[in-house]
Amino acid sequence: MVNYYDILEVHHEVSEEEIKRSFRTLIKKYHPDIHGQNKLWAESKTKTIIQAYKILSDSTAREQYDRLYKHHLQTYKTTRIYKKEEKNSKTDTSIRTQAHTIFIDLLNGRMRNAVERYEHLSEEYVNIDFLLHLNHRDYVDCKFLLAEAYEKLGKYEICIEFYEFILERGRDSTHRHHLLAEIKERIRNIYCRKLAKCAPPEKALIIYEKVLKLKLYKNENAFIYKKMAECYIKLKEYENALKYLNIALSLKPNLQGANKLKTKLKQHNPNFAM
Repeated sequence: MVNYYDILEVHHEVSEEEIKRSFRTLIKKYHPDIHGQNKLWAESKTKTIIQAYKILSDSTAREQYDRLYKHHLQTYKTTRIYKKEEKNSKTDTSIRTQAHTIFIDLLNGRMRNAVERYEHLSEEYVNIDFLLHLNHRDYVDCKFLLAEAYEKLGKYEICIEFYEFILERGRDSTHRHHLLAEIKERIRNIYCRKLAKCAPPEKALIIYEKVLKLKLYKNENAFIYKKMAECYIKLKEYENALKYLNIALSLKPNLQGANKLKTKLKQHNPNFAM
């Protein structure tokens, strides 16, 4: 339905005098004689302005128009809400179906199919955890199986995100204790054997700091501190190297490989006290 108020460039509560004033201004502005090559367009525009003025300048016609337009707006809004709800409902059903398909593919060993579908949905629904459409138990299991899939595909940084999510989510859980212990071990191995091993020393140090937050056993922490000492030696930060090596030895005095690091440190500074 045409909005005559918009055509006359006035608010719907304006007086008849203001309507008349705006009409005269617009008629002059769009008069066909001053628009040259756009004369046909100006004629059409002028006719629309005249029609709008004809309705809004007549109090009875304007009152009837206002009732009809109000009804039109209400119907339009209701229709839009219904269509939006219908669309959202269809979208939710579609996401739920696809999330379930990902889970089924993972359970049946169709790892690549599951990952491809997951990545496609991730691009389509950015910042939405569509796996939440699964029930709670399936949701956690699906996350774990996705982490395994990404680990097997060598996409370690992605799989770490999944493993850490499950570990954090399940810290207060008792019935998944063995699973969480397994996940913690996997995170440690990926960080140390895959990511830190190939990373430059400054990045490896950040990775080892993350491993320390896993709250591992003393022997495991001793190994991590020793690896950090190695990184600092590569960076030629020998005081930090000594500091972390001493921490490692305080946790495990007979730590394998420690003597080799001591020798390196003495080569760079014979006065270092070990």
